[in-house]
Amino acid sequence: MIRIQTAQPYPDNFDDLAAQADNERQNDIHPTLATEIDNFDDYDVIFVGYPIWWYQMPMAMYSFFDKFDCGGKTLIPFSTHDGSGWSGTLEDIRELVPDATMVDGYSISRNNTATSREGILNWLREIGMTE
Repeated sequence: MIRIQTAQPYPDNFDDLAAQADNERQNDIHPTLATEIDNFDDYDVIFVGYPIWWYQMPMAMYSFFDKFDCGGKTLIPFSTHDGSGWSGTLEDIRELVPDATMVDGYSISRNNTATSREGILNWLREIGMTE
């Protein structure tokens, strides 16, 4: 598992984080990433996880797709949200990486994350990602 991190970390304070995320969204700012994945080309299947911020992926996810070529790979999205579901992010990923294969993802309300273990395991079994 690799954590996608921005060169300038996001604030810990929720209000400041929300303000920065909204500014990035409104101004289409793709923040510089600190994350490096030296052997990215060696991976065929990529799980892509993110929260829904302001009804879309964090702009750092757009930076991820800018930086790493996911063409020809299998992408498996998963997300958390506050009631908005996917908010069109699956379509956004398809537009960003039209030559990737998308597997059915898993999205869960942040209010249900503490009790999500069984649902996640069932999803992983359904998409053939368990032993």
